[in-house]
Amino acid sequence: MMYPLIALAILLIGALVAGGLFLLAQGVTWSDGLEFLFASLSVGILALGWVAFVLAEFGMFSLSLLGGIWLAWTVGFGWLARGRLRQELLALRNVRREETIGLALWVIMAGLLFFRPHEFIVGGADAGVYVNLGASIARTGGILIHDPTLASLNPALYPALLRPLPASEAVPYYVLPGFYVPGVPATKIIPQFYHLHPVWQAIGYALGGLEVELLVTPLWALLGCLAVYLTVRQLWGWKAALLALVGLSVTALQVWFARYPTSEMLTQYLFWTGVWAFTAWSGQRQPRGMWAALAGTALGQVFLTRIDMYFLLAVPLLVALWLRWSGERHRETWWFFVPLGLLTIHSLIHGVWLSRPYFYNLVRYGRWFVGYYLTIPVILLGVGVGLLIALDVRPGWRRRLVNWIMARRSLWLKGIAALIGVLAVYAYFFRPRLGQVITYAYWYGGGHQVPLLDHENMVRLGWYLSPLGIVISVCGICWMIIRETRRRTAFLLGAGIFFSLFYLWRIQNNQHQIYTMRRYVPVVVPFFTIGGAYIVNWLHENVKGKSRWFGVGLALIWLLGLLASARGFVSQVDYEGLITQVARLNTVLEPHSVLIFNDSAPVGLGDFMGTPLRFLYGHDVFTLRDPEALSRAHFEQAIHRWRAEGREVYWIAVPEGYRWPGDESDLAFLGGHRLTSTVLEGTYEHKPQALINLVWEMSLSSAGIHPGEEE
Repeated sequence: MMYPLIALAILLIGALVAGGLFLLAQGVTWSDGLEFLFASLSVGILALGWVAFVLAEFGMFSLSLLGGIWLAWTVGFGWLARGRLRQELLALRNVRREETIGLALWVIMAGLLFFRPHEFIVGGADAGVYVNLGASIARTGGILIHDPTLASLNPALYPALLRPLPASEAVPYYVLPGFYVPGVPATKIIPQFYHLHPVWQAIGYALGGLEVELLVTPLWALLGCLAVYLTVRQLWGWKAALLALVGLSVTALQVWFARYPTSEMLTQYLFWTGVWAFTAWSGQRQPRGMWAALAGTALGQVFLTRIDMYFLLAVPLLVALWLRWSGERHRETWWFFVPLGLLTIHSLIHGVWLSRPYFYNLVRYGRWFVGYYLTIPVILLGVGVGLLIALDVRPGWRRRLVNWIMARRSLWLKGIAALIGVLAVYAYFFRPRLGQVITYAYWYGGGHQVPLLDHENMVRLGWYLSPLGIVISVCGICWMIIRETRRRTAFLLGAGIFFSLFYLWRIQNNQHQIYTMRRYVPVVVPFFTIGGAYIVNWLHENVKGKSRWFGVGLALIWLLGLLASARGFVSQVDYEGLITQVARLNTVLEPHSVLIFNDSAPVGLGDFMGTPLRFLYGHDVFTLRDPEALSRAHFEQAIHRWRAEGREVYWIAVPEGYRWPGDESDLAFLGGHRLTSTVLEGTYEHKPQALINLVWEMSLSSAGIHPGEEE
């Protein structure tokens, strides 16, 4: 474990140095050493991540090239920043001793909680696609995958050896789940998702292999918590921030997805770094241009990470309206709009260019979702936009309306807070009972029906935050609306309330309940945690006498509730030991072999084990998916060609799978193999608790005409 941590330290120090020298070269001065360190680290991460992303887009990613760019960057900006480093490092002395001790203890606690990653290398699910794609980018240098074996495969074999997709999909086949074949003949493979997170995983893989790659996600969880801490610290002080930090870090969902190698934690880090910088910019912190650029770049890179975050584009629209109506004109404003706009355009180009099946699938689903669920909200939005345009055309009307609203500001805020409270009570107590008749809908990602359980969304969130935690958080959010609504908190409150209302109203289900909850991780869970920390800290700071200890007691009860709700999630590591077992299986196989699985399940052993064997160990993998569609003559020709190239061909069979499509005499049995592991149960109906023991049994045979048998 020591070397992977050293590799992560190298990554962090490299980003910190690059970002710090850049900021010093711009003449930025700091009075807060902690903010200087985090801003430097974030600038370095944003710059290096985007450069690596562009290199991977053009098939040029390599650690040595990225290191050369880093070296040129640091030398150049180091020369410009000479003489200022010692002066700015003195700002580190301004961090409070109590705060330093608290953060040091938190780092130890978070390290123990987060840095136990699930060994999720199997295919058939998003997490495995991310991990294997990261390794592929590190090994090949590009996002698109050029597979000579697939390219040479006769198209007559596609219906039998590839998974045909419905006509509604943008591509005809996939070779493995998440790895699409865009046309016939197959000249390339297009991997699923937006790819900033896999590029960072590729950096981890290049630094130290699979162990370091799996630790990249816990690193984002650590930095995401720090971004939340700095946001709260900036608004309400370090004590409230430390309370929010601890509360978020012990939450079951934060711990689970810190170990789960999908994009939620990178999204959380980028989003809350953007909120922190936006809050500083809107609060007139100097230099405004730096804060604006940091906010725009961090929020813009969210769009390179996830396709479902384009709601954030409402932010620049509202900022533009505010600037126009308030009459404020700041040259530094463009430092927010330009990087955000360019990165948004970059994300759309990337979707069409390098993630076309995923992009079009989600766009199609989005159109259906808007038409089916959002007709009335869209109409109301249109009316609202029309009203804004009318107010823009008629400044007199606008001034009178604004004056009328501001004269009743307190009443409006109390009304909004009351509405939020009523909606929370309805969502927790009444909606589950009114919606007990469960309907079903097709899940856009799997082509099968799943129950719609949106009426239980608030209750299910309470499984992980505790029922009392929900009450405390909602009270804190309502109290924040009443007391803290102002320009510098507008983004925090607006985004937090919007994402909370949206996902608590409608969330895309999945057959694994814990995986469904990933939607809440980037914004909603941190926002609820901030609400709880805010109200507890406010009570402690504002209640006089012995009654202020009520705040301390409430804080302890709140944290204990979060800890109790995390039981089982802290101790469980999914697929523990599987990496060693798959590596042992690989030692049985000849290098660069062709593997043909026989699993007849829609997503079976060929997908689970074929994905890591393909992308981590360099074998070519196919699954016999439809024997009726198999052209035996072309199949035998392919096997003869592979063996003529000096490659071993293996038939990997499960007992209930399809039979070997040729003569049994063509198979040379090599023995059985058994893989076992443990995962948290996948369930719709209740909070996951039970552990499922997984067993994969397979037999290995060498396939084809063997040496000495041809003549």
